[in-house]
Amino acid sequence: VPDRAAEWLAYVAVFSAITYLSLIIGELVPKNLALRHAESIACAVAPLMTTLARVAAPAIWLLDISTKAVFWLLRQTPQRQSTVTEEEIKMLIAEAERAGVLETGEHRMISGVLRLGDRPVRGLMTPRTDVDWIDLAADADTIRTRVLSTVHSRLPVGEGDADKIIGVVKTQELLAALLSGQPFDVRAHIRKASVIPDRTDALDALELLRDAEVPMVLIHDEYGHFEGVVTPADILEAIAGAFRSDADTDAPRAIPRDDGSWLLAGWMPADEMADQLGITLPPRRDYQTVAGLMLAHLRRLPISGEWVEVSGWRFEVVDLDGRRIDKVLASRVPVTRRQLGT
Repeated sequence: VPDRAAEWLAYVAVFSAITYLSLIIGELVPKNLALRHAESIACAVAPLMTTLARVAAPAIWLLDISTKAVFWLLRQTPQRQSTVTEEEIKMLIAEAERAGVLETGEHRMISGVLRLGDRPVRGLMTPRTDVDWIDLAADADTIRTRVLSTVHSRLPVGEGDADKIIGVVKTQELLAALLSGQPFDVRAHIRKASVIPDRTDALDALELLRDAEVPMVLIHDEYGHFEGVVTPADILEAIAGAFRSDADTDAPRAIPRDDGSWLLAGWMPADEMADQLGITLPPRRDYQTVAGLMLAHLRRLPISGEWVEVSGWRFEVVDLDGRRIDKVLASRVPVTRRQLGT
Protein backbone atom coordinates (compact mmCIF):
# COMPACT_ATOMS: atom_id res chain seq x y z
CA VAL A 1 0.00 0.00 0.00
CA PRO A 2 1.46 3.39 -0.93
CA ASP A 3 2.55 5.52 2.02
CA ARG A 4 -0.01 8.29 1.27
CA ALA A 5 -2.90 5.80 1.07
CA ALA A 6 -1.74 4.05 4.24
CA GLU A 7 -1.65 7.41 6.05
CA TRP A 8 -5.25 8.19 5.02
CA LEU A 9 -6.39 4.70 5.97
CA ALA A 10 -4.74 5.12 9.37
CA TYR A 11 -6.51 8.45 9.89
CA VAL A 12 -9.87 6.90 8.95
CA ALA A 13 -9.33 3.85 11.17
CA VAL A 14 -8.27 5.92 14.20
CA PHE A 15 -11.10 8.43 13.71
CA SER A 16 -13.69 5.63 13.37
CA ALA A 17 -12.39 3.80 16.45
CA ILE A 18 -12.36 6.96 18.59
CA THR A 19 -15.86 7.92 17.41
CA TYR A 20 -17.18 4.42 18.09
CA LEU A 21 -15.67 4.26 21.57
CA SER A 22 -16.82 7.82 22.37
CA LEU A 23 -20.41 6.96 21.45
CA ILE A 24 -20.44 3.66 23.34
CA ILE A 25 -18.43 4.54 26.44
CA GLY A 26 -19.05 8.27 26.56
CA GLU A 27 -22.77 8.45 25.70
CA LEU A 28 -24.85 5.32 25.22
CA VAL A 29 -23.61 3.27 28.20
CA PRO A 30 -23.76 6.18 30.72
CA LYS A 31 -27.17 7.19 29.42
CA ASN A 32 -28.60 3.69 29.82
CA LEU A 33 -27.04 3.31 33.26
CA ALA A 34 -28.57 6.63 34.32
CA LEU A 35 -31.99 5.56 33.04
CA ARG A 36 -31.78 2.22 34.86
CA HIS A 37 -30.54 3.71 38.14
CA ALA A 38 -31.96 7.21 37.85
CA GLU A 39 -32.69 7.84 41.55
CA SER A 40 -29.38 6.63 42.99
CA ILE A 41 -27.26 8.39 40.35
CA ALA A 42 -29.28 11.62 40.70
CA CYS A 43 -28.73 11.59 44.48
CA ALA A 44 -25.00 10.99 44.01
CA VAL A 45 -24.56 13.77 41.43
CA ALA A 46 -26.89 16.32 43.02
CA PRO A 47 -24.35 17.86 45.49
CA LEU A 48 -21.80 18.40 42.68
CA MET A 49 -24.42 19.95 40.36
CA THR A 50 -25.65 22.22 43.16
CA THR A 51 -22.09 23.43 43.80
CA LEU A 52 -21.48 24.05 40.10
CA ALA A 53 -24.77 25.98 39.84
CA ARG A 54 -23.78 28.23 42.75
CA VAL A 55 -20.28 28.84 41.37
CA ALA A 56 -21.60 29.62 37.87
CA ALA A 57 -24.54 31.74 39.10
CA PRO A 58 -22.73 35.14 38.82
CA ALA A 59 -21.55 34.38 35.27
CA ILE A 60 -25.03 33.20 34.25
CA TRP A 61 -26.58 36.34 35.79
CA LEU A 62 -24.09 38.61 33.93
CA LEU A 63 -24.78 36.87 30.59
CA ASP A 64 -28.55 37.07 31.14
CA ILE A 65 -28.43 40.79 31.97
CA SER A 66 -26.16 41.49 28.98
CA THR A 67 -28.53 39.64 26.63
CA LYS A 68 -31.53 41.59 27.92
CA ALA A 69 -29.61 44.87 27.53
CA VAL A 70 -28.79 44.10 23.88
CA PHE A 71 -32.42 43.19 23.19
CA TRP A 72 -33.49 46.48 24.83
CA LEU A 73 -31.10 48.46 22.61
CA LEU A 74 -32.50 46.68 19.55
CA ARG A 75 -36.08 47.39 20.72
CA GLN A 76 -36.77 43.65 20.77
CA THR A 77 -38.77 41.79 23.36
CA PRO A 78 -37.03 38.61 24.55
CA GLN A 79 -39.02 35.46 23.87
CA ARG A 80 -40.69 33.86 26.82
CA GLN A 81 -39.47 30.47 27.86
CA SER A 82 -41.35 27.74 26.06
CA THR A 83 -44.03 26.03 28.13
CA VAL A 84 -45.22 22.45 27.95
CA THR A 85 -48.12 22.12 25.52
CA GLU A 86 -51.07 19.78 25.73
CA GLU A 87 -49.85 17.88 22.68
CA GLU A 88 -46.50 17.23 24.38
CA ILE A 89 -48.31 15.91 27.45
CA LYS A 90 -50.37 13.59 25.25
CA MET A 91 -47.19 12.31 23.56
CA LEU A 92 -45.61 11.64 26.96
CA ILE A 93 -48.71 9.75 28.11
CA ALA A 94 -48.76 7.67 24.93
CA GLU A 95 -45.03 6.89 25.34
CA ALA A 96 -45.62 5.93 28.99
CA GLU A 97 -48.34 3.51 27.89
CA ARG A 98 -46.07 1.93 25.27
CA ALA A 99 -43.32 1.57 27.88
CA GLY A 100 -45.73 -0.11 30.28
CA VAL A 101 -45.56 2.67 32.90
CA LEU A 102 -49.27 3.44 32.39
CA GLU A 103 -52.02 0.93 31.77
CA THR A 104 -54.43 1.40 28.87
CA GLY A 105 -57.25 2.34 31.23
CA GLU A 106 -55.10 4.98 32.93
CA HIS A 107 -54.12 6.43 29.55
CA ARG A 108 -57.78 6.59 28.55
CA MET A 109 -58.81 8.37 31.74
CA ILE A 110 -55.97 10.92 31.58
CA SER A 111 -56.91 11.66 27.96
CA GLY A 112 -60.52 12.11 29.07
CA VAL A 113 -59.46 14.64 31.71
CA LEU A 114 -57.42 16.59 29.13
CA ARG A 115 -60.36 16.59 26.71
CA LEU A 116 -62.69 17.82 29.43
CA GLY A 117 -60.99 21.20 29.56
CA ASP A 118 -61.62 21.77 25.84
CA ARG A 119 -65.24 20.66 25.75
CA PRO A 120 -68.29 22.86 26.24
CA VAL A 121 -71.19 21.42 28.24
CA ARG A 122 -73.06 21.03 24.96
CA GLY A 123 -70.68 18.15 24.20
CA LEU A 124 -71.46 16.42 27.51
CA MET A 125 -75.14 17.01 28.06
CA THR A 126 -78.04 14.65 27.64
CA PRO A 127 -79.85 16.37 24.75
CA ARG A 128 -83.38 17.66 25.06
CA THR A 129 -84.79 14.88 22.89
CA ASP A 130 -83.50 12.26 25.35
CA VAL A 131 -84.48 14.02 28.57
CA ASP A 132 -87.38 12.58 30.60
CA TRP A 133 -89.29 15.38 32.28
CA ILE A 134 -92.57 15.95 34.13
CA ASP A 135 -95.16 18.21 32.58
CA LEU A 136 -97.25 19.89 35.27
CA ALA A 137 -99.89 20.62 32.65
CA ALA A 138 -100.55 16.88 32.26
CA ASP A 139 -103.18 15.08 34.30
CA ALA A 140 -102.30 13.37 37.60
CA ASP A 141 -102.43 9.84 36.16
CA THR A 142 -99.96 10.72 33.41
CA ILE A 143 -97.57 12.23 35.95
CA ARG A 144 -97.85 9.17 38.21
CA THR A 145 -97.14 6.88 35.26
CA ARG A 146 -94.06 8.91 34.34
CA VAL A 147 -92.74 8.80 37.91
CA LEU A 148 -93.35 5.06 38.28
CA SER A 149 -91.79 4.18 34.91
CA THR A 150 -88.67 6.35 34.99
CA VAL A 151 -85.22 4.90 35.72
CA HIS A 152 -83.78 8.28 36.68
CA SER A 153 -83.24 9.51 40.22
CA ARG A 154 -84.16 13.10 39.29
CA LEU A 155 -86.49 14.63 36.71
CA PRO A 156 -86.79 18.18 35.40
CA VAL A 157 -90.25 19.72 35.82
CA GLY A 158 -91.87 22.05 33.30
CA GLU A 159 -95.13 23.84 32.77
CA GLY A 160 -96.57 22.72 29.46
CA ASP A 161 -93.33 23.07 27.48
CA ALA A 162 -89.75 21.89 27.86
CA ASP A 163 -88.65 25.51 27.41
CA LYS A 164 -90.47 26.31 30.67
CA ILE A 165 -88.50 24.07 33.03
CA ILE A 166 -88.93 25.47 36.55
CA GLY A 167 -86.86 23.03 38.58
CA VAL A 168 -85.99 19.43 39.40
CA VAL A 169 -87.67 16.82 41.59
CA LYS A 170 -86.21 13.77 43.28
CA THR A 171 -88.19 10.73 42.13
CA GLN A 172 -87.51 8.96 45.42
CA GLU A 173 -89.50 11.64 47.27
CA LEU A 174 -92.43 11.35 44.85
CA LEU A 175 -92.43 7.56 45.14
CA ALA A 176 -92.36 7.82 48.93
CA ALA A 177 -95.38 10.14 48.80
CA LEU A 178 -97.24 7.69 46.55
CA LEU A 179 -96.48 4.67 48.74
CA SER A 180 -97.38 6.44 52.00
CA GLY A 181 -100.67 7.72 50.65
CA GLN A 182 -99.72 11.37 51.11
CA PRO A 183 -101.13 14.02 48.75
CA PHE A 184 -99.30 13.76 45.43
CA ASP A 185 -98.15 17.36 45.01
CA VAL A 186 -95.20 17.60 42.62
CA ARG A 187 -94.73 21.35 43.19
CA ALA A 188 -94.02 20.75 46.88
CA HIS A 189 -90.91 18.73 45.96
CA ILE A 190 -89.46 21.01 43.27
CA ARG A 191 -85.94 22.28 43.87
CA LYS A 192 -84.32 25.09 41.94
CA ALA A 193 -81.60 23.96 39.53
CA SER A 194 -78.76 26.05 38.10
CA VAL A 195 -79.07 27.26 34.50
CA ILE A 196 -75.99 27.83 32.34
CA PRO A 197 -75.36 28.66 28.63
CA ASP A 198 -74.57 25.80 26.27
CA ARG A 199 -71.09 27.19 25.56
CA THR A 200 -69.95 27.05 29.19
CA ASP A 201 -66.76 25.06 29.70
CA ALA A 202 -67.19 21.58 31.12
CA LEU A 203 -64.77 22.37 33.97
CA ASP A 204 -66.89 25.39 34.96
CA ALA A 205 -69.95 23.15 34.98
CA LEU A 206 -68.07 20.68 37.18
CA GLU A 207 -67.29 23.42 39.70
CA LEU A 208 -70.95 24.48 39.67
CA LEU A 209 -72.14 20.92 40.23
CA ARG A 210 -69.67 20.48 43.07
CA ASP A 211 -71.35 23.23 45.10
CA ALA A 212 -74.93 22.87 43.81
CA GLU A 213 -77.80 21.77 46.03
CA VAL A 214 -79.25 19.83 43.10
CA PRO A 215 -76.70 17.70 41.18
CA MET A 216 -78.22 18.61 37.82
CA VAL A 217 -77.60 21.65 35.62
CA LEU A 218 -80.07 22.88 32.99
CA ILE A 219 -78.51 23.92 29.68
CA HIS A 220 -80.04 26.74 27.62
CA ASP A 221 -78.95 28.32 24.34
CA GLU A 222 -78.51 32.02 23.64
CA TYR A 223 -82.22 32.36 22.87
CA GLY A 224 -83.26 30.84 26.19
CA HIS A 225 -84.40 27.51 24.74
CA PHE A 226 -83.86 24.40 26.85
CA GLU A 227 -81.11 22.27 25.29
CA GLY A 228 -80.51 19.48 27.79
CA VAL A 229 -79.12 18.60 31.22
CA VAL A 230 -75.71 17.79 32.66
CA THR A 231 -75.15 15.68 35.78
CA PRO A 232 -72.01 14.43 37.56
CA ALA A 233 -72.57 11.10 35.78
CA ASP A 234 -72.17 12.85 32.39
CA ILE A 235 -68.83 14.32 33.44
CA LEU A 236 -67.62 11.00 34.86
CA GLU A 237 -68.63 9.32 31.60
CA ALA A 238 -66.62 11.90 29.64
CA ILE A 239 -63.54 10.96 31.68
CA ALA A 240 -63.90 7.21 32.22
CA GLY A 241 -66.09 6.22 29.26
CA ALA A 242 -69.69 5.13 28.95
CA PHE A 243 -71.34 3.01 31.64
CA ARG A 244 -73.98 0.49 30.69
CA SER A 245 -77.10 -0.12 32.75
CA ASP A 246 -80.08 -2.47 32.60
CA ALA A 247 -82.11 0.23 30.88
CA ASP A 248 -79.37 1.10 28.39
CA THR A 249 -80.20 -0.20 24.94
CA ASP A 250 -77.74 1.94 22.97
CA ALA A 251 -75.14 0.23 20.81
CA PRO A 252 -71.43 0.83 21.57
CA ARG A 253 -70.03 4.14 20.42
CA ALA A 254 -67.44 2.58 18.11
CA ILE A 255 -67.27 -0.95 16.69
CA PRO A 256 -64.08 -2.06 14.86
CA ARG A 257 -64.57 -4.10 11.68
CA ASP A 258 -62.35 -6.75 10.10
CA ASP A 259 -61.41 -4.51 7.15
CA GLY A 260 -59.99 -1.79 9.45
CA SER A 261 -63.03 0.46 9.29
CA TRP A 262 -65.13 1.62 12.25
CA LEU A 263 -68.89 1.73 12.72
CA LEU A 264 -69.54 4.87 14.76
CA ALA A 265 -72.64 5.99 16.61
CA GLY A 266 -73.87 9.40 15.47
CA TRP A 267 -73.97 10.64 19.06
CA MET A 268 -70.33 9.66 19.74
CA PRO A 269 -68.33 12.72 20.92
CA ALA A 270 -66.18 14.04 18.09
CA ASP A 271 -63.02 14.34 20.21
CA GLU A 272 -63.30 10.71 21.32
CA MET A 273 -63.72 9.69 17.70
CA ALA A 274 -60.62 11.71 16.77
CA ASP A 275 -58.57 9.94 19.44
CA GLN A 276 -59.88 6.56 18.30
CA LEU A 277 -58.97 7.17 14.64
CA GLY A 278 -55.78 9.13 15.33
CA ILE A 279 -56.85 12.33 13.59
CA THR A 280 -56.82 15.98 14.62
CA LEU A 281 -59.94 18.14 14.60
CA PRO A 282 -59.99 21.97 14.65
CA PRO A 283 -59.88 23.23 18.26
CA ARG A 284 -62.65 25.72 17.44
CA ARG A 285 -65.61 23.97 15.88
CA ASP A 286 -69.38 24.22 15.97
CA TYR A 287 -70.07 20.50 16.37
CA GLN A 288 -69.55 18.09 19.26
CA THR A 289 -70.55 14.69 17.80
CA VAL A 290 -69.86 12.51 14.77
CA ALA A 291 -73.29 13.46 13.41
CA GLY A 292 -72.38 17.12 13.88
CA LEU A 293 -69.17 16.58 11.90
CA MET A 294 -71.20 15.17 9.00
CA LEU A 295 -73.64 18.09 9.08
CA ALA A 296 -70.82 20.65 9.31
CA HIS A 297 -69.17 19.29 6.15
CA LEU A 298 -72.31 18.49 4.14
CA ARG A 299 -74.12 21.70 5.22
CA ARG A 300 -77.49 19.97 4.85
CA LEU A 301 -79.45 17.02 6.16
CA PRO A 302 -77.91 13.93 4.55
CA ILE A 303 -79.46 10.86 3.07
CA SER A 304 -78.18 7.33 3.58
CA GLY A 305 -75.03 6.69 1.52
CA GLU A 306 -73.70 10.25 1.48
CA TRP A 307 -70.11 10.69 2.62
CA VAL A 308 -67.35 13.20 3.33
CA GLU A 309 -63.57 12.89 3.60
CA VAL A 310 -61.82 14.30 6.69
CA SER A 311 -58.13 13.90 7.55
CA GLY A 312 -57.65 10.83 5.39
CA TRP A 313 -60.86 9.10 6.51
CA ARG A 314 -64.12 8.67 4.64
CA PHE A 315 -67.24 9.09 6.78
CA GLU A 316 -70.40 7.60 5.26
CA VAL A 317 -73.94 7.80 6.61
CA VAL A 318 -75.20 4.22 6.77
CA ASP A 319 -78.27 4.58 8.99
CA LEU A 320 -80.76 7.34 9.71
CA ASP A 321 -83.37 7.50 12.46
CA GLY A 322 -85.80 9.91 10.87
CA ARG A 323 -83.68 13.02 10.35
CA ARG A 324 -81.17 11.93 12.96
CA ILE A 325 -77.82 10.44 11.87
CA ASP A 326 -77.70 7.15 13.76
CA LYS A 327 -74.71 5.26 12.31
CA VAL A 328 -71.62 6.40 10.39
CA LEU A 329 -69.04 4.13 8.74
CA ALA A 330 -65.47 5.47 8.93
CA SER A 331 -62.96 3.89 6.56
CA ARG A 332 -59.42 4.90 5.72
CA VAL A 333 -58.91 6.53 2.30
CA PRO A 334 -56.15 4.76 0.28
CA VAL A 335 -52.92 6.76 0.14
CA THR A 336 -52.70 6.61 -3.68
CA ARG A 337 -56.21 8.02 -3.95
CA ARG A 338 -55.36 10.84 -1.56
CA GLN A 339 -52.22 11.66 -3.58
CA LEU A 340 -54.29 11.87 -6.76
CA GLY A 341 -56.78 14.16 -5.01
CA THR A 342 -59.79 11.99 -5.83
